[in-house]
Amino acid sequence: MLEFRPAPARFVERKLRAPRADEPATESLADQRILVTDACSEIGRATAIRLADHGAQLLLVARRGDQLITTCEEITYAGGRAHWFRCDTSALGDVDQLVAWVLAEFGAVDVLINNAGRPVHRPVAQSLDRFRDYQRMMAANYFGPLRLTLGLLPAMIRSGSGHVVNVGPTHHNPSAAANFASYASSQAAWTTFAECAEAELGPNGIHLTAIDYPALHTDDPGFADEYDRDPAEVARAVETALTDRNDEHPRLTRTLRGLAGVAPRSTTRLRHAFGF
Repeated sequence: MLEFRPAPARFVERKLRAPRADEPATESLADQRILVTDACSEIGRATAIRLADHGAQLLLVARRGDQLITTCEEITYAGGRAHWFRCDTSALGDVDQLVAWVLAEFGAVDVLINNAGRPVHRPVAQSLDRFRDYQRMMAANYFGPLRLTLGLLPAMIRSGSGHVVNVGPTHHNPSAAANFASYASSQAAWTTFAECAEAELGPNGIHLTAIDYPALHTDDPGFADEYDRDPAEVARAVETALTDRNDEHPRLTRTLRGLAGVAPRSTTRLRHAFGF
């Protein structure tokens, strides 16, 4: 399992400038209502801080209320805007309360970031009597984010715009993720739903994007470095997914996912080259 370096302790001030004519068009995140789950994890926190730095209004969700308060205070102290709601997204009752709070207080969100937690790493032969591993992974990585997404989609559909970003660890060869059967199964279900939803809702202005980072190092020392993505790097990938208006990226990303099963090493190099 990767040991990530700590996320930045505070904002880094940037000088705003007008984009050059040859720079790619970007979407402003100012005043965007962005909900981030597992917001107190290293990746969730780094993502929230980076997006708040762009003027987004953050809705932070996690199981630990004390950690949420600390993260919100850090963001607001630096001049950002953040609200928090304690929620265990693997508990459907908690998710329903979260959806009710969001709709009552904010009406809708512009962006939902489903940030998956750490996967269970256990061989199938050692989990024959641990069915709860599979139940826990399905609750945390499929049913929970699915319930939340379905609860927030109606408002997005009515407004004609919205973005769902699914962030989580992955294996370089999803079809043969040894020792990650429970997690990989839940992610396969969630990925399939997201791809189907993107095909249906994309023409209506609702987009779903997957941001993957490695679940573990590889045994090949010459290839392992390509899987080292710290929280700040994942946060930058999320920012790019939300701000880059290049319409070719969604189609290109789906093509790269299709190549992953036959050429995982080359696919990873291409994904990193294009910033996915």
